Amino acid sequence: MKQLLIVLFFIQSIYSFAEETYVIDNTVQQVNLKNYCYHYEDTTNNLSINEVLKQDWAKLKGVTTFATNKYVQWTRYELYNPYKIQLHRILFIPYHHIHEIDAYLVTDSSIINISSTGIKRPFSNKHIKSIGYPIRINIKPGQTASIIIRFKHLYRPLRTTTFLLSEEEVDKIMLINNSLVWFWRGMFLFAVFISLIIYCSVRLILFLYYFLLNLGIGLFIASQLGDYFLFFNTDTTDFTSVIDFTGTILINLFLPLFLNALTPIKERNKSLWKWMYYFIYFMIVIYIVNLIPSIRSSSIMLYSHFYLMFVSGLVFLLQLILLLKSSIYRDKNAIPLFIIYAIYISIVFIDIILPNMGIVADSPYVHNSLLIASIFEIFSFMVLMAMESLVVFKERSELLNKQQEHQEEIIVSMVKGQELERNRAGRELHDSIGANMAIIKQLIDKGNDELYKIVSQTIESVRNLSHGLITPQVKNDEFIDEMKELCFLFTSDETEIHCYFHNWPQIDDAEITTHLYRITQELLQNAIKHSNAKNVHLQFIGDNKQGINLIYEDDGSGFNIKNKGKGQGLKNIENRLTLLNGNMQIDTSKNGKGCTIVIEVEL
Repeated sequence: MKQLLIVLFFIQSIYSFAEETYVIDNTVQQVNLKNYCYHYEDTTNNLSINEVLKQDWAKLKGVTTFATNKYVQWTRYELYNPYKIQLHRILFIPYHHIHEIDAYLVTDSSIINISSTGIKRPFSNKHIKSIGYPIRINIKPGQTASIIIRFKHLYRPLRTTTFLLSEEEVDKIMLINNSLVWFWRGMFLFAVFISLIIYCSVRLILFLYYFLLNLGIGLFIASQLGDYFLFFNTDTTDFTSVIDFTGTILINLFLPLFLNALTPIKERNKSLWKWMYYFIYFMIVIYIVNLIPSIRSSSIMLYSHFYLMFVSGLVFLLQLILLLKSSIYRDKNAIPLFIIYAIYISIVFIDIILPNMGIVADSPYVHNSLLIASIFEIFSFMVLMAMESLVVFKERSELLNKQQEHQEEIIVSMVKGQELERNRAGRELHDSIGANMAIIKQLIDKGNDELYKIVSQTIESVRNLSHGLITPQVKNDEFIDEMKELCFLFTSDETEIHCYFHNWPQIDDAEITTHLYRITQELLQNAIKHSNAKNVHLQFIGDNKQGINLIYEDDGSGFNIKNKGKGQGLKNIENRLTLLNGNMQIDTSKNGKGCTIVIEVEL
């Protein structure tokens, strides 16, 4: 019986040793020490390592997460080296945003502080090579050592998951972590700058929402990765939490707006949408309060964290529900958006939420899932926005074409109206006033030479004026004759008009010749009224590419090219050139050196 009790006691001792102490195995590169964790909560927040060693420690059950963290937390791990050589291992805590971490190696003969780190402690090297805290430990042959870690991270949720890793495994984890971090940074900066540039170019509000959403995601992830310390050596006031809060608020503010810009989730849920934003706006109030450093060091911060996490969870789940509802109604982009968003939420839920609940095993790559989810979100949403942008650009292009067609219709109507009015006025002058003047000429006394001469000149002026107003329906060689006659009519003692034709083509379209006639008429009228030129040269030139050029030159006073839009004559020319798909170039200045106008028209 005694022998049986001894055997049972020995078995119980082995089981107890195995339960409480991790026997280091050289073949195992990575161990989560959660199952070997003992815990003590310092409600005074002031106990030293010597005082803590005298306290009663409890075996930690469940996950190493402390959501309502008002006190300093201590964890202890018993490690045994069964080999005849000294073992070098690294404790790895994969969470960067922790205020103070103090690690001690305790043996029967000594207590050694092996690390004092955390965001409130100075970093000797500002370039952070890991997104967590690697702590090197050395355990002598056959030695059992207690690793005791103090976590001071008051009034914030705290995760103390600790891994025991070989040096080779640490190098591998750091390489993978840093590679993914820098790849994410590149993707993030690309998405931010591209969305901002596109927004500034096209003023599409969708890209502004996407820019602000990604800015929020970037700030939130950067606060978790420790990017603050790429620029600063320490964070004594926990400004990192302000960055965290800024990112969280931007995400909650602009995620719904961005999704709504892609698919109308707000329209069917206006009341729910309004109340959701009431909760989000109160987050801003909390954010402003926590800008005060003393507030960030008080228990208010704990309740602030809870509120932000609660509202964030609410907003994220609501978007999933609203997208599902829009998918049922087959709204634009709703189905692909729901799939993308559901995958994103699933990654975050499985790799971040479930490990906190102890349902899924934690890993040293704790932030990688968040980075992968962010990269997936950036890529997917950018593809979706590119497709949406193509639709918008196509609609805008169609609208611009319609506007251009409408503008051309307006110009056509205006030109036709001008022609109708000119013809009406010309016929009125010719048929009514001209006829009456002819009768008067017949009735007046021919002995009165002076009166007879005035009436004759008036009849000639009316005839020329009516001829200039009525639309000339000419083509081919008749056009050349009409142009020469027009130049002759405008020639006076003060201004001489010179007209030349070079390689002029056959033009069968009367509409084109009419426009060219009216353009020439406008140029000559402007020359007579405004240029004070003595000589005006008009050249009508054809080329081998089935196009024509009209070159106008004068030796007049010129005009200010900036005021060309104020002249109705030039405006009429531009309208007619629009209908001819032509263009006009003007070289002049108000310095008395004349004016040159080159008009090009494709036939």
